[in-house]
Amino acid sequence: MKISNNLSVIETNVDDCTPEMLSFLMEKIMDEGACDIHIVPCIMKKGRMGHLIRVLTNDPKRFAEILMKETGTLGVREIPVAHRYEAGREVKKIKIKISGSEEEISVKTGEYGQKPEFEDVRRIAKKYKMSYKEVLELVD
Repeated sequence: MKISNNLSVIETNVDDCTPEMLSFLMEKIMDEGACDIHIVPCIMKKGRMGHLIRVLTNDPKRFAEILMKETGTLGVREIPVAHRYEAGREVKKIKIKISGSEEEISVKTGEYGQKPEFEDVRRIAKKYKMSYKEVLELVD
């Protein structure tokens, strides 16, 4: 098991972001190197519907700035993370056969299970006009 230190959760609440803005934000935050992002629907003061945006990062100042720029929020909270426990894992490449062709999929494997890489499964499902679930079944 790996223990990560020097991480923070930064968070903010927004009530005026469209779904498209939130989708763009999620992609940008991950592309910029955050460990994770969650956007949770919530009810804010005065009964307004809003979202709680939480980002796990080792660079809270940079990601707070991205949150402010992309959402217009006026404030971002930082919560230090004492420890983050991570299961040991490695990425293996496996080959599957579909319609006489061979495709390669990256699979994260560890002591608690395995999971095919989403982007690889999606790419193959689109290419062969299969459901996501059908491709997953070929990996097992």
